[in-house]
Amino acid sequence: MVSSYLTNFQQLSRNVKLFILGTAIQGVGLSIYSLLFNLYLKELGFRETSIGGLISTTSLGISLVAIPAALVIEKFHVKHLVVAGMLFSSLFYFIQIMNVSESSLFTFGLLASMFQALFNISISPFYLRNSTPEVRIHLFSLNTALNMFAHLLGYLIGGYLPEIIHWSMPAFNRVEIYRGALFCAIGIVFLSNFVFMNIQKMPLPKSNKRLFEGIREKQWKVLIKLILPRLCLAFGGGMIVPFMNLYLKETFNLSVKSVGVSYALLQIFIFCGVFMTPSLVKKTSQLRFMLITAGLSVPFMFSMGIMSSLGFVLICFFLRGTLMSMSSSITSVFEMEHVREKECVFASAIILFCYHTVYTTSTRLGGILIENYSFRPTFFLAGSFYILAIVLYHKFFKHEELKAHEICKPIVIESEAA
Repeated sequence: MVSSYLTNFQQLSRNVKLFILGTAIQGVGLSIYSLLFNLYLKELGFRETSIGGLISTTSLGISLVAIPAALVIEKFHVKHLVVAGMLFSSLFYFIQIMNVSESSLFTFGLLASMFQALFNISISPFYLRNSTPEVRIHLFSLNTALNMFAHLLGYLIGGYLPEIIHWSMPAFNRVEIYRGALFCAIGIVFLSNFVFMNIQKMPLPKSNKRLFEGIREKQWKVLIKLILPRLCLAFGGGMIVPFMNLYLKETFNLSVKSVGVSYALLQIFIFCGVFMTPSLVKKTSQLRFMLITAGLSVPFMFSMGIMSSLGFVLICFFLRGTLMSMSSSITSVFEMEHVREKECVFASAIILFCYHTVYTTSTRLGGILIENYSFRPTFFLAGSFYILAIVLYHKFFKHEELKAHEICKPIVIESEAA
């Protein structure tokens, strides 16, 4: 497997290699930010309901931009979209951290996530235009693996960064320590621009289509079947996943360093799982693999709501995250193989829009439930929605021959959100 990865990596263009490197750099910065931001909000005195609303801005921004970006993406060079996205998202994240009022934190967080979404939407089209079908599956796996490594590095840095800042700036209070760490995280995100700016522009595909041409002819029946289970996963994941660092810190009194190490270990588990996924899928069908991995994750989700042993909870945390990441990676391929090639970007955008719209709502609801009823009920409610998603996937697709109309494999997978 390692030899095949190396062989295919050598066949990748310079543009793709630069894009992978830039993605990894910004992944380090964003993972530090995601680890520390709601801990920072807790230090500012915000309750879980407000924290849920503020961290949901990421999903809200993506949902607002997803469809408009998909409609116009073929009219712009991906390089321009990526550089603009990284530049302005870094700027608005920087302004957000300098403010302490809830309205300012929400507004600038929303603006930052909207520009960050330009990057997220640009990834698949860029890889599709700059790779051959023969290397795409390895490119997809390599990109995912490097993202996992970048997040591992980011979580390790994020766990130790407040301690380093406190050691070097002993006069800083806890709020200032977290703020300094977040500034470092956004600085790393900004640095990724210097890599993306070295990408050479490729000729744009010729398209004479009007902006909304062909909307009615889209495969809406297929899209609805793909979207409904995704919404269940989004609703379940949004209720608890964004709060897991708070759960570990407050329930088990872990230090920020220990939380960072726990998240880094999770990335190692996910890396191993995703690395093995292509070989495991060959032994079964994509649908069966999705159902098995998602189904196995549910008992671990329930167990985290029951058990009080830190060691057992961490094992459940690692295994649930790994299984859902393995499931999510094949779900992305499964979705794109059920739509026509010319509709891949639109299908990805509409699914992304629906997913993040629901994720935004469930994150807010999760914050309310945690503040009023503790973490335990959210684990059971989230697991129940995972089960519903599994049932819907089985109901909608069990009788189908799982073949694409025109195969279009997605190249990039986001960090596991569900």
